[in-house]
Amino acid sequence: MLRYFCQTHQRCVGVDIGSHTIKIVELSRSNGTFQLEAYAIEPLATLLVDDQTSAEPKSVAQALLKALSKSAVMARDAVVALPDTQVICKKIEVDADLSEDDLELYVRLEAEQHIPYALDEAALDFEVLGALTNDPERLQVLLVTCRQQALAWYETVLSQAGLKARVIAVQADALARAIEGATPAMKDSPLPTTVAVIDFAHDTTQLSVVRQEQVLYARELLFGVDTLEDETFNMQALEHVRRGLEQFAETGVEHAVQALILAGHAGARSGLRQWLEAQLGVLTYVANPFAQMTISPLVTPQALRCDAPMLLTACGLALRGFD
Repeated sequence: MLRYFCQTHQRCVGVDIGSHTIKIVELSRSNGTFQLEAYAIEPLATLLVDDQTSAEPKSVAQALLKALSKSAVMARDAVVALPDTQVICKKIEVDADLSEDDLELYVRLEAEQHIPYALDEAALDFEVLGALTNDPERLQVLLVTCRQQALAWYETVLSQAGLKARVIAVQADALARAIEGATPAMKDSPLPTTVAVIDFAHDTTQLSVVRQEQVLYARELLFGVDTLEDETFNMQALEHVRRGLEQFAETGVEHAVQALILAGHAGARSGLRQWLEAQLGVLTYVANPFAQMTISPLVTPQALRCDAPMLLTACGLALRGFD
């Protein structure tokens, strides 16, 4: 959770545990510059359902070990994400003059109002986001909680693979963190600040609208790479994405989507970017979270071009390890 804040480390590995695969990204930092050192995508022997923690940690750790060995990862410090479905996030407002003890007490009392299980079963954390723009005497605080047993499951998986959990993050936050580096700079126009990320998975697709590393809106689109035939994929993807963007607009959020970022298993699909851009009239890019980084000579550039869209969340997790 948020209070697993780590000190600056020279290398860190982000571990993205999905339902079908484990994706890992190892980054290093030198003089403020990040370098991609290694990455791997390893299939799981057994597919994980929504509640991933129902699986035996050992079987998942074995797949993680294969990925670490295959990519020769050196880092032992790791950042892993809990799925959004296992985490409750709530923004609350408090008086700015509360002492640290009073703030912790207030957060615990507030958490009791929002979690559907006993407080002693919860892993609870919070982060002070800053003063309210319209009331500097009030602070906005992000409350984050999940079940202790879920937290322990992820720590066990990492431990059995020889890694140490320096940060356990929230999946949506990891994706949002990687977006800045995945959005290309444009010559004659400013960088888009509000983007819709279309993260194609095997069974479903996630649409997330991100602005300044904050997820404004998230929705699951009920189609995936495995659910559509090749000849109909582009057309169906267009219809689902268009409807998802319309539903975002209907929420009344003041920020309009300025660009699309295609990620996941179909992110680099031939012709998809051009098709969506032409049909929707919105600038569309294929996600490459390493575009502004240096790349280790041990990483194969051709393979990375194909794999980069699938590594967005894992890269965001690795970046989180340097906070």
